[in-house]
Formats: sequence, C-alpha cells, structure tokens
Amino acid sequence: MSLNMAGKVSVERPRTTAGQHLSLLVGVLLIAFGVAGFFVTGFSGWTEGTHEQQVIGFAVNPLSNVLHLVLGALGVLARTGARRARWYGIFLVAVGIALFAYSNNADDNALNANWPTSALHLVLAFAGLVIAFVPVRAGKRPSTAELG
Repeated sequence: MSLNMAGKVSVERPRTTAGQHLSLLVGVLLIAFGVAGFFVTGFSGWTEGTHEQQVIGFAVNPLSNVLHLVLGALGVLARTGARRARWYGIFLVAVGIALFAYSNNADDNALNANWPTSALHLVLAFAGLVIAFVPVRAGKRPSTAELG
C-alpha cells in the first residue's frame, strides 16, 4: 500500500504479463483439445488408435488426450505468476521438441501421431518460446515529484 498525492491509500496490484495471458490461452486451448479428444476416442485402448480418430485433423488417442489435459492444466496454473509462466514456456519448448522427435522417429507411435500432430508439437514449442521470452513491460517510472 502507498499514499498518493491526494492523501488516499492505493493498493498496488502486481501486473499480469503477456506471458501469463499466453500461458492461459495455450492452457485453455490444450484442455479443450484434450476433452474433445476423449469424445472421439473414449477411455479404452490408451496407446492404440487409428489415424481416423481425429480432432480437427490431428490424430489422437487417450494417452495423447491426457497429455494435452496435463499440459493445459499446467498452462492455466502458470497464469498465476510471471515467473511460473516463463518456466511453463521453457517446459513447453522442451516437451514440444521431445514430442516432435518422438512422433517422427518412434516405431510404435504410442501417441497415434500423424504429420499434422507432429507439426502441432512444433507449434507448441514455438508457443513456449514466445511465452518464455516475451518481454515484460516495465511499470511507469516515478516522476521526481513522487520521489520526494
């Protein structure tokens, strides 16, 4: 709390950063994608699936749906702090690159990934970069009258 020039007490609230907003957006989209995936796949055959089981062109199975839900929940939770959002972005980069590498090189393909899904993993990695490294705008500098 601080006392302003008019003699009123003002409560300073921490500002929400762009990274926090982006982590919330990515989190909500991933949760929606995971829930929609369960409508397509159901809850059996966790690592099975055919490329006909798709949500807007992305092949899914129950394991990939759970992965999307977990990543989405972490994104929503990361919105609670600027530092958490940055760490979520870094985590999303690592997971996106790992999932891209796995879906392109795995023989068993337990995630039922097709090429659009692999591309989505790269988009997630890029979104993580944006979340992690989006500049945090500094607050207004105090004037000399406010310093005294």
